[in-house]
Formats: sequence, structure tokens, C-alpha cells
Amino acid sequence: MKKIFNWTSVSGTIVVILFLWGIQQIGIQFDVLNVFEEVISNYNLTDVYYTKMRENNETPYEENIVLVNIGAAGLGRASIAHQIAVLNKYKPSVIGIDAKFFSLKEDDPIGDFKLALAFEEAENLVLASEFAVTSDTSQSWDILKLPPPEFIKLAETAYVNVGNTEFSDFTTWRSIPVQERTSSGITEPCFAVKVAELYNPDIAKKFKERNNEIENIYFKGNLDKYTKLDVEDVLNENFLPELIEGKIVLMGYMGDGYMDYHFDEDKFYTPLNEKQVGRGTPDMFGVVVHANIVSMILDENYIDEMPEYIGYIIALIVCFLNVALFSYILNNKKLAPYFGLTKLVQLIEVLIVVAIVIFSFGWFNYQIDLTTTFLVIILAGDLTEIYIDVFLHQFKKISFIKKISFKLNLSNVS
Repeated sequence: MKKIFNWTSVSGTIVVILFLWGIQQIGIQFDVLNVFEEVISNYNLTDVYYTKMRENNETPYEENIVLVNIGAAGLGRASIAHQIAVLNKYKPSVIGIDAKFFSLKEDDPIGDFKLALAFEEAENLVLASEFAVTSDTSQSWDILKLPPPEFIKLAETAYVNVGNTEFSDFTTWRSIPVQERTSSGITEPCFAVKVAELYNPDIAKKFKERNNEIENIYFKGNLDKYTKLDVEDVLNENFLPELIEGKIVLMGYMGDGYMDYHFDEDKFYTPLNEKQVGRGTPDMFGVVVHANIVSMILDENYIDEMPEYIGYIIALIVCFLNVALFSYILNNKKLAPYFGLTKLVQLIEVLIVVAIVIFSFGWFNYQIDLTTTFLVIILAGDLTEIYIDVFLHQFKKISFIKKISFKLNLSNVS
């Protein structure tokens, strides 16, 4: 035990931890590191589960949700109103519309009238609201945009924002705030949560009782896992009545015949994207992401997350054990030829960390963040070597010289 619990191991661990803390506090910027960070900032080890490990045919098809494409904006509001009227005839349980109707159109009053009428006739209707900022310097949401009163006489509203104010066009959509608020305290629930609540209040209540401000999204799949109807399918009533009756109908833009493989305002990167490092084209329309969130709630297929403090404890333990091992090898001349094996030890540890993160997510829906542990493993060996060779050995030399000088001074005095 003395070989492990000694001053070198303890002080070396402190040095490594202080080094990591110092980098974080100082915010050092290196061009090479910035490029590296930009490449991997949107990558998560759990993405490997979605793209490489999970068998797509083992994921059940979603039978409670029907996706409806509202088509391009050029079709007009009258077309959307017509779709809603057709769907409403077949008594869906909930209709959620992921489209922004925040003002009346002066050039299309007839379209507005038809849309308002369709909204009034629909039962359990959820319309989109949106949080927004009023300046580029805003750190939180300033306002909540709502549809005009003519559209929300009987409808519920819920926000459809992707994430926080820092979300960019190239950010991977992984999580959703259960509810958001403006800086003045106005709150609004997440679109998918409100839809699930109207469809099954008990299950939605269980979800909200988790009391998580932000929930990670478990992705069931893309369009291949959901029943989908295009504009003409709805307008021509080209579907069986039981497809709609008692189901959740989510309406939103889904491209041109579902074959839209280019960048779009309402298309996003998700963990299902085949190209995770670097950036290809976005892989999922916004309404499909909302459908995945609703599926997660209804299936009670939540993702639990390891508390942050446990990650730090694990990192501290791994750091201490690594420093103890490396310092023991460095201080033992007989083991000097084997110091290169420390790199092999680090490689094995990295592989173990990767496996733990991926399999805990795949098997238990448990997300583990071992980023600090990963950094400790990478840096502990070299920092320990520098600490021992540069500081401890030099300190010992200085102490030895001082002892010799002290003895010489004593002899001169005598």
C-alpha cells in the first residue's frame, strides 16, 4: 500500500488536476485545438450505438403517430386548412402542427379565414409557439411568439424551438428542455410534451415527474419508423380511416415527397446521421424529431444520465491510480525499460472507457459522461513524467546541495 499511497502519488495527482483546472479557467486558445474542437464538438460516443450497433429491424414501428407533410409554403394556408379538415373527419386523438403561424397574411385573408375555421373545428389541437431573442447579446429568451388570437381560440400552444440560444445550424439535436421560460418569467411547455399530455395524461405526468429540466432524446428512427402521408394523400383521402382514428397526427414540412436531401431551415442533424465527424447534409426534419420525443414519452423509453459529480469522482480515482503506477515505474530503475508500456496501458484504458460509455447507453439507456476521465488518462502519463523529472528530481538536487553547503559552513566555522 505504501507503494501506492505516498507523497509522489498524491502530489502528482494534485498537479494533474490543477493542470486541467487551470486550462479550463484560463481558456487557452490554440488554432490546432480549435480546429479539433470544431470537428468533434457535435460528436458523442453514444452516436456509435445508433449508427453502428443498433439493429434497425429490432426497433419497433411506431403505431400511435402519423406524420403528415404540409408541403412547401407556396401551397398556401388554404391547403393546410383543407388537410386539417380532412384529417379531423377521421377523429384523430391529437393534432399537432409544427408550423409557425405568428401573424395574419394581408395578401391571403381567405386562407387565414379557412385556417382559423379548421383550427376551431379540430379537437385537441396543439399549435407552435417560439421563444426568441431581441438582440445578439441576449443570454436568455426575451419573448414568446404566439399565433394571433384568431388561431388559438380553442387550441393549445407549445414551443418548437430546437434548443437554447447557442444552438447553431450545425449543432446536433440531442436534447430538449421540458419547458422553457423568458427572462420575464413567461413559461411554455415543449411541443412534444404537450402533444403526449393530450394523448395520454398519465404517461406524460410520469415523464414530467422525473423533474429534469432537460431530457436527452431517445431516437426511435427516421421516416422509416413512422406512418407518413404526403399532401396529395391527405387531400385525396388516400388512406384507411383506421390509420387516423384515435392516433396522434403531427403535421409539418417534410420536403418534396420525402426525397429532400439538401439543407433546409427545418431539417436538422441528429445522432442518426451517418456522417458524425465533419458535416454532411442534415438527416431529419423537425416534425420527425418531435415525433421521436413523443414516442420516447409514450414508450417510457427515457435516457437517464449519470450525475456530474460521479464523473469527477471516477476521474479523480483513475488519475490517482495512473499517477501511482507511472511514478512507481519512473522511480524504479529496473522497470525503466518498460516505461513504454504505459502508453499501452493508456490505450487499454481509453478503450475501456469507450466501451463503458457505448454499452451502458445501448443496454441500459444510461448516459455516462467520462470526458474528464478520458482527459486524465491521456495526460496523466506525460504530466507525471514531467513532474517527477523536472520538479521532484530538481528539488532533491537542490536539497542535496543545500545539505552539502550547510555541512561545509559548519566545518569552516569549527
